[in-house]
Amino acid sequence: MGSRTAFAMVGWLVAAAVATVVGLAAVRVIGEGITGTAATTLTQEEVAEALASPEPSAGPEPTAGPDPSASPEPTRATSSPTILRPAGSTITAHCEDGLVTIDLVAAPQGYSTTEYDEGPTDEAEVRFDRGGKGHGSGRVEVHVTCVDGKPRATIDD
Repeated sequence: MGSRTAFAMVGWLVAAAVATVVGLAAVRVIGEGITGTAATTLTQEEVAEALASPEPSAGPEPTAGPDPSASPEPTRATSSPTILRPAGSTITAHCEDGLVTIDLVAAPQGYSTTEYDEGPTDEAEVRFDRGGKGHGSGRVEVHVTCVDGKPRATIDD
């Protein structure tokens, strides 16, 4: 093999390595530009915790509260629309005269909204179903009621 051929092969290998590094760097920069930050992976516990809480708490946890087994008492207050996020879904609802009205429903990823009661009613129910090849099947039912004049969601799966 001649020195020209060897020089050409080394040059080609260096050019290929530089192109690969530049391409990988560009993909990373583009990915961060789209999402804003590099993606992080959540553990199973973090996912379960995020799905269990209806929405993030902005303040400290209350030290004492009403009995959770007691039925919520309807109130006469009118609330502004509230965004609820039970089981990965998004439900916007408001209360008026103790009755809940659902304004918007967006199903969790992999599910479809099969049925829901807009209200106004004492308890609105939203059903999400998951099915199809390779996805398994399942149903999640979300019940929305008014508690102290504000919508509250509970999950029944």
